[in-house]
Amino acid sequence: MSAHGHTDNNRGSLLARGIADPRKGVRVGWALLKGYWYRFYCRIRGIRFSAGGNFQLHGRLDVRGPGEVVFGDNVLVHGLTTPHTYAAGARIVVGDNVIMDAVRFGCVREILIGRDCLLATVAIMDTDFHSTRADRRSGSAPVRVAPVRLADNVWVGGNAGILPGTTIGENSVVGFGAVCMRDFPANVIILGNPAKVAAPIPSSQQAEPAKDSGSPTAAPSAPGAERRT
Repeated sequence: MSAHGHTDNNRGSLLARGIADPRKGVRVGWALLKGYWYRFYCRIRGIRFSAGGNFQLHGRLDVRGPGEVVFGDNVLVHGLTTPHTYAAGARIVVGDNVIMDAVRFGCVREILIGRDCLLATVAIMDTDFHSTRADRRSGSAPVRVAPVRLADNVWVGGNAGILPGTTIGENSVVGFGAVCMRDFPANVIILGNPAKVAAPIPSSQQAEPAKDSGSPTAAPSAPGAERRT
């Protein structure tokens, strides 16, 4: 199916849901209008931002800096999301069907977010901004910069930090407050500071464990899950 046909199907689906639930239809319609307006605002201001079809701005978006910010199709933004770039060659790329809830980006080189990701109130940065050396006030002190990559269908829970050089494999879950600073494989639950692999994610044949305080799956807060239903 072509991208044009896919967009037409999305519009038809939105219309059908709006008729079934008028209040939700109004909210979605308003979010779509805000998305169109923000794209127009960025264009006239010379801000390098683009978004695909069905971009819904339910919260606020603050794109700043000389770099490029690209959203795919069906991206939903809740809360105050701040994609900030600090170099002309910096790129923040967010894939299709991503839901974000007050995400803070800081990008000097590259941050890539795969399709179908869920991002709660988190910080994602590909730079430390300051040197870890004692002479950090010196202009010659080195500052770490390394790309960040989240594969498809990654869920990042609230208050997590995704630091320079982090790679997270597809389907993995980053728990509440985890601080990630290395490569993590696909299909795992990641917890702690510094973050470590705690367990594999449940398979599609397994029932999820009870969500109590001792369960690793209770750690991530659902970023926008209640809004998705």
